[in-house]
Amino acid sequence: VSSFMDACVDVDLMDRCGRELAGRFESAKPTKILTIATTGLVIAIPMAKYLQVPLVYARKQRSVVMADTFDANYNSKTIGEDQQLLVSQDHIDEDERVLIVDDFLSSGSSQKALLRIISEAGAEAVGVGVLLEKEYEAGRVSLSGFGVPVESVVRIASVKDGVIQLLEEDGYDKM
Repeated sequence: VSSFMDACVDVDLMDRCGRELAGRFESAKPTKILTIATTGLVIAIPMAKYLQVPLVYARKQRSVVMADTFDANYNSKTIGEDQQLLVSQDHIDEDERVLIVDDFLSSGSSQKALLRIISEAGAEAVGVGVLLEKEYEAGRVSLSGFGVPVESVVRIASVKDGVIQLLEEDGYDKM
């Protein structure tokens, strides 16, 4: 993963993935994309380009220019502790149709925090789009109570002994 979207970004690949994922949400007619700085930007920027909507990102730390914010806590599996997400109240209006975009869907904790921010703003969440979904973790299930569609470009069925098994691969259903 680090060879195409972490410290080194394959911009052509992310553009193609962004176009694919954006196409899945065109009918939802989002008016804004909400992601998390900085990792979600890799897929959110091309999606915003193809959907022709503004992009807002949640920060993990308050900026000196942020006055009033919407905020929500979540447990980060990456660093193993609680984190806070902040979005300026100037960036989400109650008449917005907001699409959440992120790089990974694991437990769903960060996406649920973004859904709470959208709710606090009085806006409408229209979906969650992710680049990579860890199917073997319960992220999709944890988001099911929010009534929004969840789409991913790649669904990872398992990681075992250094081998990544994709859900779409032949033979997965026989494992």
